[in-house]
Amino acid sequence: MSKEITAQQITDRIQNQLGMTWKTSAVDVFNTGNPDTPVTGIVTSFTPTIEVLRRAVAAGKNLIITREPAFYQENRSSSGPGTGNKPVMEFLKNDPTYLFKREIIEKNNLVIWRFYENWSAREVDGQLQGLARSLGWNKYHIHDSKAGGEPYQKDNKYFALPGTTLSDMVNKIQDQLNIRGIRVIGDPNTKVRKASLSHGLFRVPELQGILKEPDVDLIVIGEPVEWEASPYFQDILAWGKKKGMIILGHEVSEEPGSGEVASWLKTFIPEVPIEWIPAGEPFWVP
Repeated sequence: MSKEITAQQITDRIQNQLGMTWKTSAVDVFNTGNPDTPVTGIVTSFTPTIEVLRRAVAAGKNLIITREPAFYQENRSSSGPGTGNKPVMEFLKNDPTYLFKREIIEKNNLVIWRFYENWSAREVDGQLQGLARSLGWNKYHIHDSKAGGEPYQKDNKYFALPGTTLSDMVNKIQDQLNIRGIRVIGDPNTKVRKASLSHGLFRVPELQGILKEPDVDLIVIGEPVEWEASPYFQDILAWGKKKGMIILGHEVSEEPGSGEVASWLKTFIPEVPIEWIPAGEPFWVP
């Protein structure tokens, strides 16, 4: 593990590993740092919070591979009231929180590379695989091996669970993921046997697609659009359907996928140590 390798060489190797599936992306780029920086270690995380950066520094690792951008938003133009259609970074350049974070990055020679679009474009949904593994649901995954293909391919998100109630399932998931900000829609006594598991942002079309699958009575998701997917599901219950929805939160649903990234990187990057450092659930419930 003594051979020197740069951040650029690491990302080139990732691109080669994905082969012909790699697509040029304005998202999967270096957010900070010099790509020619020698890498002392790699950290993967959902988002590079200051706490994640501090832990990376303490562990002697200087390349952070992240699912979300380093500075809260993509550097696109903002068209909200009073913004003047300026790039997002125009609003951050004098922000004290941004400057404090930037100082930590520069002082410690950290390189942050975002890996989102190409990871998500793989045939195997690594985000779903990581979340299912964290829940201990791998053995319940409905996968027709006779049809060919690997488990956790796109839209292969259904699980045949031991029969239980919505209330008991919430408690199990809360314990398994060690989360505080879980939310639920539905009667606590609803019987649940077949679940759909999703991560990230969730809108009505995704919900409609899931409900076409026969016998799904539990939907476990990351972050529903509250004025879209949530009231749609409420109306389904008011219509008389017996189903439940468990809302994990965006970070909780996506973070285990960063663990999958770390495991995958270890299969072809032997030169430096690789570690998954979770950003951590941001919420707590009083």
